[in-house]
Amino acid sequence: MVTLEGRDLLEGTYYYPRPDPGEKIPIMVLNFRRLFAAWSPELKKTLYFKKPPENENLKRVREITLLHVYDWLAGREGVIELNDPEFKQFMEVYEAFLEKLGEIQYLRRKIGRKTENVFELKESPYVIREVKKGPFSDNL
Repeated sequence: MVTLEGRDLLEGTYYYPRPDPGEKIPIMVLNFRRLFAAWSPELKKTLYFKKPPENENLKRVREITLLHVYDWLAGREGVIELNDPEFKQFMEVYEAFLEKLGEIQYLRRKIGRKTENVFELKESPYVIREVKKGPFSDNL
């Protein structure tokens, strides 16, 4: 079993951000890592493992990237499961965020029967400049 920031993922309830259609949630990325996930019918929840589980009672065993985020609208931490294409799209947005700053927005898009996690970068309206060393009176 895996722990997330010192807490066991099996115990307690965890918040999974689920924006409504057309809604964008501003998030802050706290951490991400590769794990194995599996559905437990007995516990009626998803369990996370560092190694592939060998329990035959678990269903939908898959390798995912677990994204630990802070949801600004809800005011709490949450987790988002990403498959490989979603993680690749997230990394493109995250790298642009590191270069340009701004705000990462999370939304979910329905494609057929599946729901896809999508991330967008809302660029900051503020211009970031370097601070130059010198006497303050020169600036006045």
